[in-house]
Amino acid sequence: MAKKRRNNLREYRFKIDAYSPETMPLGRLAEYLADLAILFGEEKSVHLIEVEEGSTVLVNLVEIEAEPKIRENLDAVVRKDAPPERMRAATSIDERLRKDNAIGNISDPTGGKVIAFPGRERVEPLTYGPFNQPGVIIGIPILVGGKNDPVPVHLEGKDGTFDCLARRDIAREIAPHLFNDVIRVEGVGRWVRRPTGEWEMLKFTIRYFKPLADVTLRDAIKKLRAISAEWKEKEDPLGEIMNIRHGTDG
Repeated sequence: MAKKRRNNLREYRFKIDAYSPETMPLGRLAEYLADLAILFGEEKSVHLIEVEEGSTVLVNLVEIEAEPKIRENLDAVVRKDAPPERMRAATSIDERLRKDNAIGNISDPTGGKVIAFPGRERVEPLTYGPFNQPGVIIGIPILVGGKNDPVPVHLEGKDGTFDCLARRDIAREIAPHLFNDVIRVEGVGRWVRRPTGEWEMLKFTIRYFKPLADVTLRDAIKKLRAISAEWKEKEDPLGEIMNIRHGTDG
């Protein structure tokens, strides 16, 4: 419970339901304090005056003139629109609590929770997969070779470099197109969905390939863009690229 303080000071408490003042390692305490200082901001106006017994409670006194700004700093963390450094400090505290098998919170002078840190109770986002999915890649071969079978085949496309694999007989047929021709490969990709929601291709196994018409990939994309902005609304923009490359764009 908050103690009575001078009128120009306001009490904010950070509670950790692990350790005690006698068992809290000094280095660990320093790590928490460093992140708390970033969270609060206005460092010259925040003062640690006590570490209470029981669960570890860090009692901080905030100068009343700085409280509106400090409260806004904390509320911005809750809204997740605080500056990156402050958001990293909040994430660091929560991760440290998880490692300490603890949960924590920051409370204001009324005892209300300003920020709750789930720590050990945090539900980790899931990674889904891996899954196999048929797919198509268009690009220029920039590497074909290796002593293993299947053989590494790297393609440079408009979205970056794709690391693929192909049987030796297919790789042998791709090799003459190295650094020169745009090819279309069909095969099976191995995908995972990361906790961020992004899909990542782990590998792509080429089953079939076909050299495309004597038009560079860059020229094909440029020509497609020049037709009309309406191409972005087409159901199959990749099909439009193929039509351009094969001279059937009307």
